[in-house]
Amino acid sequence: MHNGANQTGHPPRRPEARPSAAAQLRPVHRPAGRAPVRAAPIDISNVLVDGRELILLLALLSGYVMASITFSAEEHYSTNLIGPLALMVIMLLGAWWHLQRQPLAIWQPILWFRVAVAAYYGVGNLAPYIANDTTMLFIRAMYDFSEEEAFKVGMINVACALTVLGTAWLIPVPTPAHSAATPPAKARRSAQSRTTMMFAAAFLIAGGLVRYFIVLPSILGLIDAVPGLVMPLARSYIVGLFLLILIALRGNRIALALASVLVPLDLAIGLLTFAKVEVLLTLIFCYLAFLHHHMTVHRIVIGIVLIVGVYSQLDPVIHYGRDEIYRRYGDRGAPLHVRLEILDAYTKDVSPNEGRADRQSFLSRLSYTNAAAMVTAWHDVGRSGDSLKNAFIVLIPRAIWPEKPEITALGKELYLAASSDEGSSISPGLFAESYWNFGWAGIPLLMTIYGIFLAFLSRSALRAMKAEKWLYLPAILLSIQIGVRVDGWFVSDVIGAGGTAVIMILAIHAFERFTSTKTN
Repeated sequence: MHNGANQTGHPPRRPEARPSAAAQLRPVHRPAGRAPVRAAPIDISNVLVDGRELILLLALLSGYVMASITFSAEEHYSTNLIGPLALMVIMLLGAWWHLQRQPLAIWQPILWFRVAVAAYYGVGNLAPYIANDTTMLFIRAMYDFSEEEAFKVGMINVACALTVLGTAWLIPVPTPAHSAATPPAKARRSAQSRTTMMFAAAFLIAGGLVRYFIVLPSILGLIDAVPGLVMPLARSYIVGLFLLILIALRGNRIALALASVLVPLDLAIGLLTFAKVEVLLTLIFCYLAFLHHHMTVHRIVIGIVLIVGVYSQLDPVIHYGRDEIYRRYGDRGAPLHVRLEILDAYTKDVSPNEGRADRQSFLSRLSYTNAAAMVTAWHDVGRSGDSLKNAFIVLIPRAIWPEKPEITALGKELYLAASSDEGSSISPGLFAESYWNFGWAGIPLLMTIYGIFLAFLSRSALRAMKAEKWLYLPAILLSIQIGVRVDGWFVSDVIGAGGTAVIMILAIHAFERFTSTKTN
């Protein structure tokens, strides 16, 4: 006899009522204290530096310290091969991990910082050991550094890279803001397309006017030198080319036709001006348009190979042209017909190229070991640098202070001090410069500032490019240049350019808030 119970002795289980569809959508209010509340997870796509990268750099720096204790000065040869190679691998791994977390990292200067460090202080420091004899002799012609001096430069490079990335890692990851409901995808794409076309036209017209009617005539010697603040306006033309290519990739045939004409024309003019930075920025931004449209591993590899291949062919031409113009005109600009003659002489006449025939100019241009070893040796004998003397005046416009000292004259002064000759400009790179000025204390002092700049500019670039706010692109272009210019000077390429980029970003942000307040 069951008496309403099942065979187990328990009362029969009642069928559970299924909640209605409305009840399933209704939020469930749990009593306080019943279940632990989870903290909001960190958005790893906003993380700038992977902890594994810092561990590897710290291990490499520890290896340098151990080698300095256990190895004699003559035994540093192997470390001078392994150290730069390891630094290059760590930097490229860090860049790859960054891209895996956030594909839009292509717009962040801290990614390009890693690429530049891998190139200049990885491949560049290996160049004296892997290049042919002609290239090795050319690198050592300015300063014949010892193995011990090259070892010290390598250790400084690792310590500086660790400080920059460690600073960026210490800055907290911002909490992602909750945005309002977005419009339908089709309407959003249509609005973005119209906005992109509008900004492409604005940047091409405004930047083109400044680039071709102010900057180019100055380079050709037709007008006086232009203020440094004009250059970001001129480079907004490159931003216009990027947007034009992006519109073409999204299916606009008119944009494709225009890009097919304007991009080769801009590269040709950059070659005629013998300005490697302009040529390199045009190549990079055209490449970024393809990656921003659709990023794949194949596109990354093919793009890097193409940029390196094209630039390695143009680099000897650019440097030959600059040397020839200085020999004929000094610091004054050369007219167009002279530049065409120089290009013609380079391509047809064998004699100008005899001294460069066997030199691997791509490797020699990446190597800063000679200048870096020279200034570190100077500091160690009491000849410290004063390259930061203009740090507090770099942001003052020349229009306000016409007698402002020439900030970029440092490279010419260093070349004159190193060779007792004029006609060129050199740099020891940011890392060696920090040691040259303050010794080992200069690394945490200056590289922490550099890391803060890169972190702020990287986060600002990501926020802008997530929403495709094209108005920020000129500032982002300048930010990428700051990340790449590890071979430059701290005052002009970090404080000057970084301060200008920050001012531009804050001004655009204030403009956005003002216009949104007006519309509301």
